Amino acid sequence: MSRTAAMPQSPPSHAFHGLDCRALNPSQQAKLITSAIVPRPIALICTKGPAGLNAAPFSFFNIASINPMMVMFSIAPTQYQRAGEPKDTLVNIEASREFVAHLVDYENREGMNACGPEYPADVSELEVAQFTLEPSVKVQTPRIVNFPIQFECVLSQMHDLGGSGHRLVVGEVVYAHYREGVFNEQLHVNLGALDTIGRLSSPGTYARITDRFQMLPPTLSAAELKPSAMNS
Repeated sequence: MSRTAAMPQSPPSHAFHGLDCRALNPSQQAKLITSAIVPRPIALICTKGPAGLNAAPFSFFNIASINPMMVMFSIAPTQYQRAGEPKDTLVNIEASREFVAHLVDYENREGMNACGPEYPADVSELEVAQFTLEPSVKVQTPRIVNFPIQFECVLSQMHDLGGSGHRLVVGEVVYAHYREGVFNEQLHVNLGALDTIGRLSSPGTYARITDRFQMLPPTLSAAELKPSAMNS
């Protein structure tokens, strides 16, 4: 039975505004892109090196590749009292070539938030947040066992982005820890047990993954998969 092709629908009528993004100042650029690209996964990145043992949240974070498993995140320049100094996360990764990425869940939102300010290098965010540490398996940096998933990573690549002081960090996931109940033996995830949060707009707006729906991709018939005579 052949399917009837869906008739194209006219897009709804909306008025649009245009912006020359290169003409915006950094504050305007930040408002536009961080408010539009949502929700963004949050990783609490733990590092160890010349700047001490450090933990900092990053919402410019996502998957980079599979086989090998890689994650990526972007480190912005320091601001305010520490403007012009390299961030402790960057100092440590450049020296140690490793880090541990923790996926932030709702239960640990306050601890993550406590790690956000740019503390002096002699202040331990981990002590401020009262997190619990355990040794990692493949890297020297310890992991925070409060979080549902912990990815031990070794640095793969680091790139300057546009001369603005942002650094893109790509790390290979070499070992993963997950809380009991988050995955089953087939690695099917229990989203309720994972309960991660995402970053929305500023100031301090977040989202949970409690509202979700499933939409499977269409299945093509054998006739649709067969090359047409026109292309043979």
